[in-house]
Amino acid sequence: MTMRYTFPASARVRFGLAISIVCGLSCAQVAQAVGQVPPWPPTTPVAVVTEDGRATAPPSVEVRQRSDGLWDIRFSLKLDRALASVSVAGTFNNWSRDALPMSRGADGIWRAEAAITPGTVQYKFVLDGTVWLQDPRNSDAMDDNNGGSNSVLRLGALANLTAGTAAIGDGRIEANALGHEPARVMFRQRLPGGAVVVRYRTLHGDVASVELLVRDGTPLPMATVLRADPFQFWEVSLPTLAEHTEYTFHVRDGANVLRDPMIYRLETDAAGIRTPDWAKHAIWYQIMPDRFRNGDKANDPERVMPWTSGWYEPQPSEAASGKGFYEYVFDRLYGGDLQGVRAKLDYLKDLGINAIYFTPVFQSPSLHRYDATSFVHVEEYLGVKGDYASAAANEDLRDPATWTWTGSDKLFLDFLKEAKAKGFRVIIDGVFNHVGTQHPAFIDVRNNGAASPFADWFAIKQFAPFEYEGWAGFGGMPVFRKNENGLASAAAKRHIFDITRRWMDPDGDGDPSNGVDGWRLDVPNEIALPFWTEWRALVKSINPDAYLVGEIWQRADAWVDGKAFDAVMNYPFAEGAIAWIANKTRKITPSELDARLAELRLAYPAEATFVLQNLLDSHDTDRIASMVLNADREYNRDNRTQDGARAYDASRPPEWAYRRVRLLALLQMTYVGAPMIWYGDEVGMWGASDPTNRKPMLWKDLEPYEQAESDRVHDEQLAWYRAVTALRNHCEALRIGAFRTLLVDDEQDVWVFERTLAGARVIVALNASERHADVTLPSEAGGRWREVFSSDVKPPFAPDGRATGARFPTVTIPSVGGRVWIEDQAAGEGSGK
Repeated sequence: MTMRYTFPASARVRFGLAISIVCGLSCAQVAQAVGQVPPWPPTTPVAVVTEDGRATAPPSVEVRQRSDGLWDIRFSLKLDRALASVSVAGTFNNWSRDALPMSRGADGIWRAEAAITPGTVQYKFVLDGTVWLQDPRNSDAMDDNNGGSNSVLRLGALANLTAGTAAIGDGRIEANALGHEPARVMFRQRLPGGAVVVRYRTLHGDVASVELLVRDGTPLPMATVLRADPFQFWEVSLPTLAEHTEYTFHVRDGANVLRDPMIYRLETDAAGIRTPDWAKHAIWYQIMPDRFRNGDKANDPERVMPWTSGWYEPQPSEAASGKGFYEYVFDRLYGGDLQGVRAKLDYLKDLGINAIYFTPVFQSPSLHRYDATSFVHVEEYLGVKGDYASAAANEDLRDPATWTWTGSDKLFLDFLKEAKAKGFRVIIDGVFNHVGTQHPAFIDVRNNGAASPFADWFAIKQFAPFEYEGWAGFGGMPVFRKNENGLASAAAKRHIFDITRRWMDPDGDGDPSNGVDGWRLDVPNEIALPFWTEWRALVKSINPDAYLVGEIWQRADAWVDGKAFDAVMNYPFAEGAIAWIANKTRKITPSELDARLAELRLAYPAEATFVLQNLLDSHDTDRIASMVLNADREYNRDNRTQDGARAYDASRPPEWAYRRVRLLALLQMTYVGAPMIWYGDEVGMWGASDPTNRKPMLWKDLEPYEQAESDRVHDEQLAWYRAVTALRNHCEALRIGAFRTLLVDDEQDVWVFERTLAGARVIVALNASERHADVTLPSEAGGRWREVFSSDVKPPFAPDGRATGARFPTVTIPSVGGRVWIEDQAAGEGSGK
């Protein structure tokens, strides 16, 4: 039988190992593998895997194992308060708040039933679509990576295993822990070029060795690659393996040798996972257009804010309103527009950027534009003021043939043409879960009720009096109606598909080069996965090279398996990096960070790993400089000063904080994945979460600002960002090279890793402590090297390398800093190594 196990998003590995994207055997090593070709199928005793119906569940959840291996689950919840709706969201339904609604019985108890695969299941109750509640009757919980906890069910023998009684060498093998799930990339994937990575699972500390047995081949030893409590993972990489090849596994401990109960066959399931090559080389820059640069004052909205004014200082109209700062600040518009971004493309180029992610650019009444008035047209304040209303008045939302191109639309297309000519890729925000209350379809439903042709588009609770569901409880963002397949309205779904075609291939000629290069999808987990599978097929049919990235905050195996997105915004990377480099009392070790990131690398296809958006902050978090200053908080928690955030220091951070931001940026640019910079981080912008993280961009040519002492470009920070992006752009191995940990030194707080590509090698050494660290690198670091980056010299990046007198294998790593070397086989003995 194929064992199944769902790893919790909050799972944490206990120690670090040397792990690579492709860690395996060369052709020569395979040929030299010891042992004789065994008979097929192997005659070794087969491990007896039993499913004894074990489950750990609270009184609020009834569980029953079915004959097909699934578990029937009945959730229940009783609360002494009036609720319009309750649902259950969890790992089993990709945390969709709509997929499993509960019904309220005559006894006042809410109930829902589901069939769930065995494993460790995390869940929460969702009240009225907005409040996420941990099960009050379930004491088993896991960190939700968002300042709270998820409730847990453990279904089946596998989910209830512990490694406490395991011992290597005692000859006992826990058969229920053995597993290989070839449909999941964590267990098997074919890499570009034909190599195949195969992994196997055992109980940690239970077996001495594992071998891969391939029909008509010699046994191949597997190496340990990851501990994910209570399990151990083993891996081998084969240069080639023909389709339909049969294979299985030997597990050894002491004198005992068992064979996995299954004979597996290599099929084409993982061979088709490909992501755009250009995205592997991307350095992303996230822009909120209203706050980046005002390039054309003719399209400014009424009462536009002076760009260089003090953030906390009210303008005359604000002072006259009698409102407090957090009442009027969200209504501010600063006049940033497409012309402003266009004028600063050379700045971005000089910064090392080659890919732009725009937060929403469509017509909307707000500064952030996540409350769209229309997906058909670009916001007039970003382009040509006053061109939206006349166009919309003569168009039918349901008929793309009636849609026209406004001056703002054309300006955006012109921007795309110029940006692409300069070497940039551009993606835009797809907010397909909800719109704003000024959207024509919603206005029609509000005016005409059930008689509206758009009546089935939205989650309407009742037409009289009119009640509807707003995203996260915000009435300004009515959500589309959903079901288990995604958008419940065929017409709304067709509209989104038509919008997708419009902006990907504007002239409909089959050539997508004049359209956007992809999409970032807002809150995609709130729309069931089948919608995204179908939508992805549409996108890739228009442009196979389009890039799709989803806003998923936790580990996202189900979203990057080739069926939905190419990548996700890699918030787990941000959480781990900040916990190591920024935290003090809640600091993690480099071993812990190494292990956390290793788990992600194993869980995702390599193709997805190389294009993950590795960010530190975004429009949804506080600024990274302020995160460092306000260390030891849960990521993106307790950071809104208007909510009384605990002792949050919102002042300009001191230099020690910026030093740690610089180390974080160096890690961003050298680790696996595509780094993303939130506009302004490179010039030292700071601030608590929304709204202060969205202050207008600091520009040198606009100085002095009204608050000149604090509002100024941080020149050293900008120079550093230019240096680390130049390093990444200079070294192809940093973009698409394999990853391997060389050293983790918890005592000195040092992490050293290697990136390799086609014989090219790069070594990165990072030190998060306040002391210089002398470390001895392992023997495999031997070779001739030239140092190309060091945080204790200026400029830190020197593409031709330099001699420093340092000699491998012992090197000194600067405090809160790092060094980078490139292997140079042509270097003489006198070169720095």
